[in-house]
Amino acid sequence: MTQAPNPLLAREIVMRVASAAVLIPVGLGAVALGGLVLKIVTAACGAAAAAEWTRMATRRSGRPGVWMLYLASALAACAATAVGSAGLGLLALVSLGGAGIVYLLARFSGHEPAHLALGALYVSFPFGAFVWIREAVPDGQAVLFGVLAIVWASDIAAYFAGRGFGGPRLAPRESPNKTWTGAIGAVVCSGLVGLTIAQITGTDAFHWLATGVILSVIAQSGDLLESRFKRMFEVKDSSGLVPGHGGVLDRLDALMAAVTAAAMVLWLAPELAPGISPGAGG
Repeated sequence: MTQAPNPLLAREIVMRVASAAVLIPVGLGAVALGGLVLKIVTAACGAAAAAEWTRMATRRSGRPGVWMLYLASALAACAATAVGSAGLGLLALVSLGGAGIVYLLARFSGHEPAHLALGALYVSFPFGAFVWIREAVPDGQAVLFGVLAIVWASDIAAYFAGRGFGGPRLAPRESPNKTWTGAIGAVVCSGLVGLTIAQITGTDAFHWLATGVILSVIAQSGDLLESRFKRMFEVKDSSGLVPGHGGVLDRLDALMAAVTAAAMVLWLAPELAPGISPGAGG
């Protein structure tokens, strides 16, 4: 007996595709152009993510002073993108400084300081690292395009493999809809994308295969981490800003994790990325 199509699932897929059709060109265009355009787009994403985290962390407190926390978290994210190209050391100091200011403001206004300071760090460093890779790493544009391709392939494969084949749940408490089938499909697909990148660029196939597999695992871990945060704050989505996806954090959580990991490797262990090393400003 043929199973009737699920109209809710079909609507969700249509909304996801429509959102991707708008967001992907914006992201690719920002990476292609770099410079001020990249920083503006990245800062806007960071500020939106900061607003989402602040809303989640303060929604049940009922205390005043939330606007100060919104502003401070957003400014921390924007400052991180502004200094990102100057080096990860300075970026780390700015992110930690922003988190410290948010912590003090949260204590002063009676909100939970640890949660809000964590959020300020969580939404600032990854966006600054995104700028750093593009602007301070040799062939940073190509590196980011590769990271984007791998993370997007991982996300798409996880969604459709999980929906299509089902199977045991990957993390029932954090994200009950994610399955081991989806996770394995994501890793396989990302590995194939890595091999494709190697073929196109004429670089080492094993290196890009390993990069695809590892970034997929990290990206999925970032997705699960954000799901854990949402469970902690008892919300389903970080916001409703992106139709079919929830909020900016829901859409970019995997990329934030992958970009952070890639930046740390390029900065601290460039020997693991042959042919790519940070510029003098790193």
